[in-house]
Amino acid sequence: MSKIKDAILKVLEGALIEIKNPQGDGLHFNAVVVAPQFVGKSLIEQHRLVMGALSDLFETSLHAMKLETYTPEEWEKEKQ
Repeated sequence: MSKIKDAILKVLEGALIEIKNPQGDGLHFNAVVVAPQFVGKSLIEQHRLVMGALSDLFETSLHAMKLETYTPEEWEKEKQ
């Protein structure tokens, strides 16, 4: 999971990232990514940023990723 986090942080420096492997298989992951770089971007643009950061891993070891992306402001509202 650290490879996933590191790849995302290269593109979204300072992001808050939570990654889980609910099936325990090392192939299917759920991720919550909170980044100021998402401000002003559509949900599709946010997901493209994250998925683009993971493109090399999808070619080798990553099979599926369920994403939730938030701006810091959205994340604060979500936590309430």
